[in-house]
Amino acid sequence: MSEINNINIIAKIEDNIKAALDGDNKKNALDFVAHLMGTGMTPEITSHPMFKYMDEFACLIVLIEKNENSPFGMWFACCWGNYDVYEHDNFPVDEGLKEFAQANVKKCFNCGGCDTPKGCKMIFGKEYDGVCCNVFHFDSPNSKVLENAKTLMELQKYIIADAKN
Repeated sequence: MSEINNINIIAKIEDNIKAALDGDNKKNALDFVAHLMGTGMTPEITSHPMFKYMDEFACLIVLIEKNENSPFGMWFACCWGNYDVYEHDNFPVDEGLKEFAQANVKKCFNCGGCDTPKGCKMIFGKEYDGVCCNVFHFDSPNSKVLENAKTLMELQKYIIADAKN
């Protein structure tokens, strides 16, 4: 994908965020998108903004426009990945990140968005049953949650690159 096309896609994603969200939700969503782009992810828009690394899906962002029930709008990030007891000297994972990841595992609710078998999955040494193909789910994350989500995205990039080498 060309750099000009990426710039156009990012501009559209940012415009959508600005239209759908206000306050900290807008600030945090824009910050997360900037982080993903700054780390070499490639944007794509299907029904929602998605980000790939080395042609592998890494993250999906869903925007829910502000309304009377949610005056600042809502957004969530879903992060793909294979975090099966992943340990590597070049990307150390501390216990705090493991606990954060394990607390944010997304269970499958058969939305029809994938055809991935819903079996058992290990995530940093803990076994989960029925995990969604979007392994982690962060609802309108605050800046502290986003820092950990960013680290998980960095790890996902490392896992993808490591698998391709």
